[in-house]
Amino acid sequence: MQLTGVGVVMLLMGVFAPALSSVLRSIAFRIRASGKAELVRAERESGGRAVGERREARRGPHD
Repeated sequence: MQLTGVGVVMLLMGVFAPALSSVLRSIAFRIRASGKAELVRAERESGGRAVGERREARRGPHD
């Protein structure tokens, strides 16, 4: 059985696709988390209420 360059690439992609998918999901999660943290820091520096405080205000007082 002869494997051409395309066949080798396809075989390697099939073998490494699950691991690559997991790595890409992890990278995307970290980018989203970094963006959310940056928004929270910007709100706090500008004097706005933090995201957590808004959520508590919507829920109302806890007795």
